[in-house]
Amino acid sequence: MILSLFQNIILIIFIVVLSITFVLFIFLIIYVLRLIRISTKLKAKQFEKFNGFAMKSQIVFLGDSLTEFYQIEEFFHGYPVYNRGIASDTTDGVLERLDSNVIEIQPKKVFIQIGTNDYRARKNNDYIFKNIKNIVTKLKENLPEVKVYIISLYPVNHKAKIYSRFFTSPRKNQNIIELNQMLKNYCSDNNIPFINVYDELIDKDGNLDKQYTVEGLHISYEGYEVITKILKPYLEE
Repeated sequence: MILSLFQNIILIIFIVVLSITFVLFIFLIIYVLRLIRISTKLKAKQFEKFNGFAMKSQIVFLGDSLTEFYQIEEFFHGYPVYNRGIASDTTDGVLERLDSNVIEIQPKKVFIQIGTNDYRARKNNDYIFKNIKNIVTKLKENLPEVKVYIISLYPVNHKAKIYSRFFTSPRKNQNIIELNQMLKNYCSDNNIPFINVYDELIDKDGNLDKQYTVEGLHISYEGYEVITKILKPYLEE
């Protein structure tokens, strides 16, 4: 009787502690997501201020963390490049900041690589595709002479590290392949260069090659070397 009562008390304490831990974890996630949103908006505001120092008719790389972490100034020495990538950004975010971060400095070329974070926001391929088309349309409407390039979304690798799924989920390579094909067809129909980087980054199993990634999502130095080799001819044309 006493033993049973003691076990019940232990069980109740365990459930209470577990519940409190779960609630705290949820609050932590909400707090972190809020910080990310604030950080994204602050970075966009910083780019607005940098516009005062920017030269016109240059080259802009536009996207999320895959672009922000791409040290284009180092990989493309001597080229007039501006990095307008913001970590955690989505196609919605790019559309929102397109005027102030890109159009205002009137670039001659814009390289777009965006969409992977939309999957995290539970957006489907039709939604992402529509937004990317709207980005291109808005650029061309405001900058009739601009040359737009669409870079394929990169693959992911859920098993690159033990903790990879924390970064890669819910992205799936099959969805990315389908979206890339939609973008390729769109580019073909509208005389827009589509740059297929995806196929150069995969391993024999069709996943992002471990040597090209940090944790299954973001790109390593070796990966960016491959990407740079693919992109360089487009900067020179």
